[in-house]
Amino acid sequence: MEDFGQNQDAGLALPAEPRKQRAAIVIIEGGKLLLMRRIKPGKDYYSLPGGNIKKNETPAIACVRETREETGLNVWLGDKLCVLEGRSRTEHVFVAREHRGMLRLGGPELAKLSADNHYELAWLDAAALCAVKLRPKALLPYCLALLEGGDQA
Repeated sequence: MEDFGQNQDAGLALPAEPRKQRAAIVIIEGGKLLLMRRIKPGKDYYSLPGGNIKKNETPAIACVRETREETGLNVWLGDKLCVLEGRSRTEHVFVAREHRGMLRLGGPELAKLSADNHYELAWLDAAALCAVKLRPKALLPYCLALLEGGDQA
């Protein structure tokens, strides 16, 4: 087995950590965007529903799976809105062309709920979206353009 510590001392680069891959969904209904609010000590932010892409899973399949797990909604994907590159993660963002089901928090988010770790689903219009911390923040112009364009899923 190779000792990476020795290679580093010899000036050789260590293998790069694979980038985390995440799939997320934009769901708009009645001029509002569905978001996951995350509250934990010292942090209060919103993100699109979605999650990590599993091995041998496409971003589209992960997006549909994660949306169903987190929100209880079945989605039919439209176009890919964007691909955002963060420091350690690539985020594939899709637009829902249609969605059905009973909105409810589920999956690991429901299982991990505690006094210090809170998740909630929230519908925000454009004005409310501008007043909160959205992660990643590079999503904001994309989401605002869809909300202001009047696109309905």
